[in-house]
Amino acid sequence: MATTGNINGTNLLVYIGGTAIGCATSSSISLNMSTIDTTCKDSAGWTDGIAGLRDWSIDTEALTQFDATYGFNDLVTAWKNRTLVTVRFSTNVTGDEYFEGTAYITSLSEDAPMEDVTTFSVSFTGVGELNTPTFT
Repeated sequence: MATTGNINGTNLLVYIGGTAIGCATSSSISLNMSTIDTTCKDSAGWTDGIAGLRDWSIDTEALTQFDATYGFNDLVTAWKNRTLVTVRFSTNVTGDEYFEGTAYITSLSEDAPMEDVTTFSVSFTGVGELNTPTFT
């Protein structure tokens, strides 16, 4: 049954090829569009523009777990091989909308502070269209 009302952020995860990135602590999606400047003397002192290129990205942070079903080491392999991955931003609840597309890993970092939990961050930059919204 589809999620209703306010959505608990804990339920939105990032999936690679249908498998959730393990032990995520936060996730975000960003949709952008550039504009093409069409300002001229007839614009009465205001900028004017038309729609330009669109892009999208998905980011997530997670706790590092060597035994995660899909974790940091899997992401390193995809990054090292320059693999295009299918990335999904979703609750994975039947009937809910989700966003999905093909992307490269454009940033990947791991942080291991003394006497604290080890975490990692990953950024995916979309290649081509982001499929939105799609229903499971």
